[in-house]
Amino acid sequence: MRRNTSIRNRFVRTLLIVVLVLIAAAVAFGVAVAVKYNISAKSADKAVIEQSAALSEEKDVPLGKNIHIASKIRLPWGRRLVAFDVIPGKGAQLAGTPGYVRESIGWGTTVWRLHAVMHAYRPGLIEPGTMAAVIEGGADKKQELSMSLPGFTAKALPVTDKDELVTAGKIVEPETAVKSPTVALVVIACLAVAGILWFLLRRRAVRKQAPPPWTVALDTIGHIRSDLHNGKANAASAIVSLTDVIRGYLEARFRLRVEHQTTREFLDDIRNGGPLDSKQSSFLKEFLNSADMVKFARAPADIMLFDEAASRAETLVRETAVVESENGKETQP
Repeated sequence: MRRNTSIRNRFVRTLLIVVLVLIAAAVAFGVAVAVKYNISAKSADKAVIEQSAALSEEKDVPLGKNIHIASKIRLPWGRRLVAFDVIPGKGAQLAGTPGYVRESIGWGTTVWRLHAVMHAYRPGLIEPGTMAAVIEGGADKKQELSMSLPGFTAKALPVTDKDELVTAGKIVEPETAVKSPTVALVVIACLAVAGILWFLLRRRAVRKQAPPPWTVALDTIGHIRSDLHNGKANAASAIVSLTDVIRGYLEARFRLRVEHQTTREFLDDIRNGGPLDSKQSSFLKEFLNSADMVKFARAPADIMLFDEAASRAETLVRETAVVESENGKETQP
């Protein structure tokens, strides 16, 4: 039992150390991100075009057919994309509202994807248009980034008596940008550290509140006596349980290793420089030998035998318990 508890405690300690190392690494990374963000936010770095505007179709696009526009820009940390507009060339018009969404986050920069939908309302050559984005933040406070929108050619729809008119496609609502705090990692790491510390302090407090072994032994003996007198246990099993309580108490009280010892080996350890006096050792020897007879030789046992043994066992526990003196020091009575 003690060996299993020791292995479990070592595993818990190792797990906590690993968790704390991971938390420390997360905190260090969060601090590095915060420092980099503050430096970048105060710098004069500009937003740049990562990918020029491109159209989903450029030649002989049927009138009314939606053409998707896509572009990408790269913003340093600390910059916000606050507005985006598209002005199609003559002969085309927007289908819906232009939008933008953050596509990826790198070290010091973020990439935003700009998108819009337009269609031609007359055939022929559709002139190029323009796209403009407004960025706030950084040393310059505000930046306007413009790029060219390619032109394309449109064709009229063929109409006959048997043909049905083709209408423009459904306008799809643009995606909305999802904004998240840049210090989220730091906050999460701090909360995780606080949780680990709370767990460790709580575990330590529970350990401090654990009752001493003599209190546990006396309470357990009382429960065994109660079960025997209430008919929930027989005398033989009660005596065996009492044996386990006494051995467990002496092991915890005097830090003995008795879990795999026979009765003779246990008694030898008690006699050879042990903590018990001759009277206590004599009772212990007599009781343990009697209990072995009940346990292994099926010797008869009754309630009177148990009550006498339990009473003397309680006396042994009280005599070897640690008491606190007036000056606050623990002593043995």
